Amino acid sequence: MTAPKPTSFHQRLIHALRGWRRRVVNRRRARLHSRQLAGMSEHELRDLGIGRSEVPRLLDEHRY
Repeated sequence: MTAPKPTSFHQRLIHALRGWRRRVVNRRRARLHSRQLAGMSEHELRDLGIGRSEVPRLLDEHRY
């Protein structure tokens, strides 16, 4: 006996769940990066070549 072939509904559901999971992972990663950068001193940020005022923009650019 063979397994039933997935329908388009199942494919859409799987696609939606994968998209949801990807967004959750991206949000967690962004929060982690935000906490790490917020914990750095001005000197450490300058060593990376960024200023504290640039951090939110950089996180938004790399969110997705």
